[in-house]
Amino acid sequence: MPKPSEVAQLVVAGNQFEDWTSVWVQHPWGGPYPLFRFTASERDNLPTDWRKLQFKPGDKCEIMLGGQLGVTGQITERQVAYDASNHAVQLSGKGTTWGATTSSVDDKTGNFDNMSMTAIADKVLAPFGVKALPIGKIDQRPFDRMQAQPGELVFDFLDRIARMRGVLMGSDHLGNMLIIGDHPSPVVQDLIEGENILKMQCVFSNEQMYDLLSVTGQKAVSDDSGPRDSAEMEAQAKGTKFAISRFMKIVTEQPVKERSEIEARANFENIQREGTLITAYATVQGWLRDGKTLWRAGDSVWVHSPMAMLNMPMSIQTATFAQDNKSGTTTVLELVLPWKLLGKTLETGRAPTIAPGTPSPPDPATTVST
Repeated sequence: MPKPSEVAQLVVAGNQFEDWTSVWVQHPWGGPYPLFRFTASERDNLPTDWRKLQFKPGDKCEIMLGGQLGVTGQITERQVAYDASNHAVQLSGKGTTWGATTSSVDDKTGNFDNMSMTAIADKVLAPFGVKALPIGKIDQRPFDRMQAQPGELVFDFLDRIARMRGVLMGSDHLGNMLIIGDHPSPVVQDLIEGENILKMQCVFSNEQMYDLLSVTGQKAVSDDSGPRDSAEMEAQAKGTKFAISRFMKIVTEQPVKERSEIEARANFENIQREGTLITAYATVQGWLRDGKTLWRAGDSVWVHSPMAMLNMPMSIQTATFAQDNKSGTTTVLELVLPWKLLGKTLETGRAPTIAPGTPSPPDPATTVST
């Protein structure tokens, strides 16, 4: 008899199946949609339950993990394999936001001039019945000029313009799109080497980082600005310096109205790259972080692992829930530096430390020079 905290259920129109031979559910907080995959094998003593497993692509579903809602979505693929003595089914699917984010922007004009980030998101998601949920502080300045390219996918369009407002696009387990700005992200759990960390892989890397990043953009010529001033708008952000200098120049994808938009983009791009300094993959037992609550992407944890040279808060970028007869029931947490997800986690008396010899991470409020 399996533990209730380790039972996965796929629920379709009130019908549920839980006798799985393997379970895999992944939620990337900053991604367009969650993913899931279930497999089941026929057993002689389950003829009734097997007939219940008639789910098919297009069916809306809920995935329950340990008695809690893990993902809402729909089945997109069904595979059946059988011979004289074996019968197996694999069901794969994606979160509710999959339909909206992989569709082209459905607007007659594609014109979103003088609209804010959240207003644009609401408009392009509305035809698909998906809501945009703001998280934290969102820059609500309207875009002076904004166009969706013909055929441009909804997520690509929103992700493109989000960068100009210093926010991230993501998704939650309830089927909402997230617009993620600076937000408080308190530590909800400790991950401790030798206690609740089964295994850890930690990568320190500066391959995505630059010690100087420049963003250039253009605005329309007006009475207040001539052709040269409109075409030569630039802002720079300074990152961590290493032995080998690196420089990146980014050209904005759309016109801007004022220099502060270029500055915000430079800061955002710099923070995202600085946030790649440390990535850790922590495997923990079970799906519930405290025996009661499902691990959630977007939450923050305190990681204490001397072998990985970590003693600091990190945020869960991706949560992957798995179960099979070899590894049992586990959750793999992809952990990143908090400011990469625009979260603020520092607690009084628990100052983070970085690996010896590694430059300290920059303050997320990176100074911009123009």
